[in-house]
Amino acid sequence: MALPSLRSLMTRFVLRRLRTARAVARLAYRLYPTRPALIDRRGTLSYAQLQDRVLRLQAWMQAQGVRKGDIVFTWLPETGEQYEIRLATFENGTIFASFHKHLPADAALSTIERVQPTVFIHDPLLSAPILQAVRERLPHLHLLALGDDYEQALARHTPRAGTADVHEADVFALHMTSGTTGLPKAIGYSHRKYLDSVRLISQAVDFKPPANGPDVHMLGLPLTGPGSGLVLPTLLAGAALVMPEDFRATTLARLIAQHRVSRAFLSPSAIIDLLDEPTLDQYDLSSLTHVPYGSEMMPAPKIAEAIRRFGPIFQQGYGCLEALPPVTWLLPHEHVDARGMPLGTDILSSVGHVIPGVQVLIRDEQFAPLPVGQIGLITVQTPVQFEGYWFDPEKTRETLRDGWVVMGDLGYFDAAGYLHVLGRSADRVHRNGQMLNPREVEEVAHCHPAVKEACLVQHGADAVLVLSLRHHWRNGRSQQSMAHDVAEFLVRNLPAEMQPDDVRVVHEIPRSFLNKMLRREVRLMLAAEPRSTDPVHGPHTAAPTRSAQETRPHAHPASEAA
Repeated sequence: MALPSLRSLMTRFVLRRLRTARAVARLAYRLYPTRPALIDRRGTLSYAQLQDRVLRLQAWMQAQGVRKGDIVFTWLPETGEQYEIRLATFENGTIFASFHKHLPADAALSTIERVQPTVFIHDPLLSAPILQAVRERLPHLHLLALGDDYEQALARHTPRAGTADVHEADVFALHMTSGTTGLPKAIGYSHRKYLDSVRLISQAVDFKPPANGPDVHMLGLPLTGPGSGLVLPTLLAGAALVMPEDFRATTLARLIAQHRVSRAFLSPSAIIDLLDEPTLDQYDLSSLTHVPYGSEMMPAPKIAEAIRRFGPIFQQGYGCLEALPPVTWLLPHEHVDARGMPLGTDILSSVGHVIPGVQVLIRDEQFAPLPVGQIGLITVQTPVQFEGYWFDPEKTRETLRDGWVVMGDLGYFDAAGYLHVLGRSADRVHRNGQMLNPREVEEVAHCHPAVKEACLVQHGADAVLVLSLRHHWRNGRSQQSMAHDVAEFLVRNLPAEMQPDDVRVVHEIPRSFLNKMLRREVRLMLAAEPRSTDPVHGPHTAAPTRSAQETRPHAHPASEAA
């Protein structure tokens, strides 16, 4: 592993001295005034221009009587204004919270009533269904609409620095869960924990700028979600932040090429889309030097293909909203061998080793620790774990047990100390009296060269594998023929007890706003279709039942796409 650069060592030294997110932002304004800071649909803002807008917005909030500790809520698309608002709350000690743009209107209204913000900055196109109800139920709420109202508010106020005494123990943000399984839950994080997360990241991430160009970071995940983790590293590096309005492969590729992006935070699905994009060769992506990926598990055959295509620039960390990353690291050099070629699926299917200062235990259903190689609940203790959901003690008790965060995932440690995450315990599939972990089947399916995405779900009594195909495999053969081909591949490469009962090919697998596969939507999609009378894969003889306390899965076949 290469030694850290002088720039990286200096960043770590500075990080030890900084105590609040406001201190990080003010340092960036002072050190990098002429550098590009934000690139979005409006163009490019320098750090000085960004600071001017942030301080004008802070002055508007102050004129409304907003005080330290008040909650500033946003419901906006992925725009630079969202970044400005976040930095304004750093400045005045208010608490930033945001909805993602796909949250249903009734859920947004319910959450606003529950959280009781002081300010609501919104996109009228999103808020129109609930705006009248918001005004009636929260008459003292200060509203600011994106567009002319927002720009006029900034123009009317002179830039003014925040005067509140902000401490490291103060809550700086309410992070909202995605809301895909119910109403969003809120977690309040202090400045100290947010900065501690960045300090842990800095142990492995070298913040040195590229050798042949400016340092430009790009969000490949929403700022309302995991993308928020890129804010402080971008400020510390004095880098520009590129904010795409959508996360389609062509949009990401165009912006990388146009702005010479050096560091991009991508979801596994975004990487898969890039690999599958037929026009990708039209874009020069050679500026990319570092690609952290996360938010869901990455299929090992696909990250191996990405390494062969783009080089050893990928890094994975494991974590969640309740236990901030990094819990584990799989660093760029740990993805490849001495020749720079991708390692085997036994390593690439893992999330790496647990980092110093963090503990991970695999437990059975009685919460007793399990030995190496056995599958169970992943539980975590980390300096940057949450202390509870915002005013929700019942949900807190479900997730925080005896000081350990129950991640909701099943996994195991291998003999080399790599953590393997097999997915949510709630997504396991019942079949013939046994339990299947979807990822064990999906990883093997990804080794077939035609498979773009794979999703094993429960459909009645059956385990159904739903597939989408890569672009150049979509023409020439029927979906039924391709499903049969993949099913035969699985027969050759999976034990009989792990074979799906049926394999189906669809045009696209539904995804969430975080670009993650939505298993719930896949189940609903199957439920809405007529039951197949001639499944591609018939049921097999029942195998012995496997509980959560299983042994580690089988080895993967060699990828036919290699």
